[in-house]
Amino acid sequence: MKYWRDITLPIPEWFKTWVIDVSKPFPEVEQRMSLVIDLARMSIKNGGGPFGAAVFNQNTGELIAPGVNWVVPGKSSLLHAEVMALALAEQALGSYELASHGSFELVTSVEPCCQCLGVLMWTGVASIVCGARSEDAKAIGFNEGPRSLHWERELKQRGISVTREVMRSQAVEVLQSYTGEIYNSQLQASNWPK
Repeated sequence: MKYWRDITLPIPEWFKTWVIDVSKPFPEVEQRMSLVIDLARMSIKNGGGPFGAAVFNQNTGELIAPGVNWVVPGKSSLLHAEVMALALAEQALGSYELASHGSFELVTSVEPCCQCLGVLMWTGVASIVCGARSEDAKAIGFNEGPRSLHWERELKQRGISVTREVMRSQAVEVLQSYTGEIYNSQLQASNWPK
């Protein structure tokens, strides 16, 4: 029998020394998205995927936790930018339920894939702000999985507001600059709902 250990998910080494003035709030949605797009650029530069995300206090603009796509270097399909940002926010606040600590917003450089969409529904975020569209990620070869065509409406029914296409052209530019590995592209989507 194998010895099972605690699950530890790696974060990038450069993340640990990332310099940002966390005392400075990000009151405007464009400021938040700009930070997230910069995270996506830095992720590419440091060997990660072309996606960035962050959790902010919706009322104060305080950065709670950043995230980048670290799937390939971290050797874990869980390490999407949104999942990392949400997990680090939960860790920072000491709870799996963010809503019990205030009103929080997930800002992501690209609309969530099926995995990230599922995760964010259970975290207690009040809103999600997206840059590029899912189609933009698909256009460079990423497989976004079987998302409901009505994902936006379904989130709103759960009390999660959705804002799309904030700084989309800048987010698309980062996606298009990516020359790294396109993981999960071999998975067949032919049997997935359209």
